[in-house]
Formats: sequence, C-alpha cells, structure tokens
Amino acid sequence: MRPISLSAVLALSLICFSHSPVEVEHCDDADTYYSMEEALKEPEKVVKLDIAMLKLTSIDPSIAKLVNLECLDLSFNRFSTLPPEMAELKKLRVLNLTGTRFLAKVPAVVAKIPNLEELDIRDHPEWKGTQFEDAKRLLPNVKVITANE
Repeated sequence: MRPISLSAVLALSLICFSHSPVEVEHCDDADTYYSMEEALKEPEKVVKLDIAMLKLTSIDPSIAKLVNLECLDLSFNRFSTLPPEMAELKKLRVLNLTGTRFLAKVPAVVAKIPNLEELDIRDHPEWKGTQFEDAKRLLPNVKVITANE
C-alpha cells in the first residue's frame, strides 16, 4: 500500500470540512447574544441571537421585543412550535431551525416574518420529502436550506 501524500490529505480535508453550516454574512459584524436574558437587558441593540443547543422546549414570546433582530439561531432545541410573536420580528432575515427534531414541520408563523430571506432546516431525518417541499411552498421568496442544498 502506498502512503498518502500531504496534498491528498489536504484535498480530502477541504472536501470533508467544506460542508460545514452555512456562514451567515448578514450578521458577521454584529455582536452575538447567547441568551434571551442577556438580550432582553438591551433589546434594541440585539441584531444576532444564538440560542442554539440549549434544550429549550419553548421560545419566549418576549422575543418580539428584539426589534432589530436580523439573525436568529434556534438550532438543536426541543420546542415543537414557535410563538405567534415571531411574526413581529420585522427585521429578521435569517432563521436557523437546523436539528429542531420536535418540529413536525416548519411552523406557519415563519411565513409571517416579513423580511425573512433565509431559513435553514437541515438535519431533520425524520421528515419526509413532503415536509421540505411544503416549507419551500410556504416560503416561495425565501432561500430554504435543506440537507440537499
């Protein structure tokens, strides 16, 4: 067996790691808040909220107070629905629902978020293709990121 060259290892590494989560350019320059409590202390300043992997079973309706929120990461939590107040997030452009396995489908309130541009719904192996197609129909003007994207 021939040894693998360094260039081959580097090429394979590039291929393997190039499928990392989508980088959101919209909020790169914004400070990131990592808890609702922290965000609600200065709600007008919050542009990016990352409350992923906190085992949340619900999303606090007071999220509507984050009037300048543009990027929201709710991935890998345990909620089964989203509050109707999500529709009040008029500046929200990017929503990450990756791996939110307790959701049976994309909640209808997502379609009411007026300026949503991108929705990430990867890592839902329990969903059938119809759930992904329904999401795309629900959000015809939104970039819906699925496992196949």
